[in-house]
Amino acid sequence: MGFLNKQKDSAFLQKLEKKLEKNNKYSEEDISKAEAQEVTFEERQQQAELERYEADSIHRKKLILWATTLVSIWLGAVIIILLAVGFNIINLSDTVMATLLGTTTLNVLGLMAIVLKDLFKGRDK
Repeated sequence: MGFLNKQKDSAFLQKLEKKLEKNNKYSEEDISKAEAQEVTFEERQQQAELERYEADSIHRKKLILWATTLVSIWLGAVIIILLAVGFNIINLSDTVMATLLGTTTLNVLGLMAIVLKDLFKGRDK
């Protein structure tokens, strides 16, 4: 009985192998289509990376312009306040002046540090 089962199993395995071989054969056309799809995917991926790089560059330029404008206006306003205090046009206490100068300095330095860090992060890569 064991011998007959082995022959049946062997015949079954041979038939199964033939079916698998028949199903796994690819034509040259199938292979060329697969290669073309792979190339197309790589080209699309490269195009997407390029578009993202271009968009990042545009956003960085806008961010630099925004930060520069904001810092310039803010510093101009502080200078006007200092001049107004110096010519006794307005009276501010020493505490208010120290707070104004301290927070302005920290805000300007912090904003520029954030912008510059984002702008030059590519050097780390």
